[in-house]
Amino acid sequence: MIWKNIIKIALIGTDRSDLSEATLVELAKLGVDMEATAANILLEGATLFAQMRKAGFQPEKWKGEIPTPAQKDKSKICSKKSSEHLSMILNGTFPLALDSFIQQLVFNKKTFPPELLPELLEKSRSDKTLWHKLKNAIGERGNWLIVQNEDWHFLIDKSDHVAWEDGTKSERLLLLNSLRKTQPNEALENIESSWGEDDWKHRVEYLKILEYNLSLADEPFLEKCLDEKRKDLRRTAAGLLEKIEGSKLQKRMRERLRDCINLKSRSFKKEKTEIEIELPESCDHGMLRDGIDPKKKWLKGGLKASYFAQMFIVLPPSDWERFFEKKTNEVLDIFIRSEWSELLLQASIVSAVRHQDENWMKEICHIYFNKYDDNRWKNLDVNLLLEKLPENIFNQFAIQELKDFNSTLENSEPLAHLLQFNLNSWDKNLTLLLMKNLRHLIFQNIDYGWNMIHYRTILNRAAYGSDPKLFEVLNKSWTNDESYWTNWGKEIDKFLRVLKFRRDMQMELEK
Repeated sequence: MIWKNIIKIALIGTDRSDLSEATLVELAKLGVDMEATAANILLEGATLFAQMRKAGFQPEKWKGEIPTPAQKDKSKICSKKSSEHLSMILNGTFPLALDSFIQQLVFNKKTFPPELLPELLEKSRSDKTLWHKLKNAIGERGNWLIVQNEDWHFLIDKSDHVAWEDGTKSERLLLLNSLRKTQPNEALENIESSWGEDDWKHRVEYLKILEYNLSLADEPFLEKCLDEKRKDLRRTAAGLLEKIEGSKLQKRMRERLRDCINLKSRSFKKEKTEIEIELPESCDHGMLRDGIDPKKKWLKGGLKASYFAQMFIVLPPSDWERFFEKKTNEVLDIFIRSEWSELLLQASIVSAVRHQDENWMKEICHIYFNKYDDNRWKNLDVNLLLEKLPENIFNQFAIQELKDFNSTLENSEPLAHLLQFNLNSWDKNLTLLLMKNLRHLIFQNIDYGWNMIHYRTILNRAAYGSDPKLFEVLNKSWTNDESYWTNWGKEIDKFLRVLKFRRDMQMELEK
């Protein structure tokens, strides 16, 4: 307030207004000559406060009770060297090594260094998945620290003593999180008990917690939520019902889709099943109630195609195997031969990822890797699938494609996308095959330029995804051949530097 008052008077002039009494008192305490002219007092005060603002601020006086000190932590805190490794990760030197650090820390039954706990807990406020990874390695001191800061209370369950009817929104969310893990029905009963009185925004957040231990027991309540006036409530409830196997919503979607599909066979080759699709003319009340967005666009075909696709992805892709009475690859062949092949393929990709159907993900990849240059694939978002491929399928495809690969890996090829977007761990053989491919480029005197920039991303993924125990072998292999330095040295050295850091980090945590 003092600085604002000084600025105000400086702008309008001391001849038109005076500094406030509070400002004059504070300036006097700081040694400003109060016998000087008003202009000099203002100038000296402005000079003094400008320097003070650069230096820092006066901390607030603590008015509460001093908390009880943390008890001695009996857990095994990681070493000083490991603390230095973690600092390098957190300051951005090796940012993608955090997950690996946490995994190794938990595996070796150690806890985080106390001095870095506040930064990690603060990061957890915006990254809930991070908290689930590190909560088993914060030790007794970490749990004590959470209690001291209200902003971190949501990380732990402090709600056992809170009655639903008396709880604040935050307390209720904590209570629901706790109950949903062990007493899911009681959590649902609490939500229902105050549903009519709660703010709609709060109700949306309560609904989202029902995803934990979601079952058919939740269906009657969620079906009622589909009749709510608020779109957010309807869509949230529909999203939950989609995930319940055998739900009425799934059955309704299945019936609508089958009304859109007509089966036919070629007369001269009856085993070749074909389909005709009649897209929905409009998004009727029932579709709207079940969560279909009437304005959402989906590839080509306009809104009608979008209605169809939105219904398609609700169902597990294996539904179509039962519908056609055919295997996965045969169903996909039917889709590919349809005049709506792009729509059906994109919907199949989203459905396979959404329902984590590994069989469909694998079969779609087989087709894509063999026919990616087909025009129909050019408008599809296949990266969504490549990013979510499970580790075993990722390594299987990557090794198969990279094996005996003796040319430049173009950025337009599926393998380049797979190696860049998938975040799984790399098989040892995959790493060695990539190094073999790089050596081929170097021996062919292919320069690292703008058209090879995707190799930088691939090498970065390899550095964080590869087994760090490979460092010694790879380092020796490149050290003995300096021919790589001129064009590729910087990128390869960065790869080796990250791999070495991860090896040192792992070895230190294993001590």
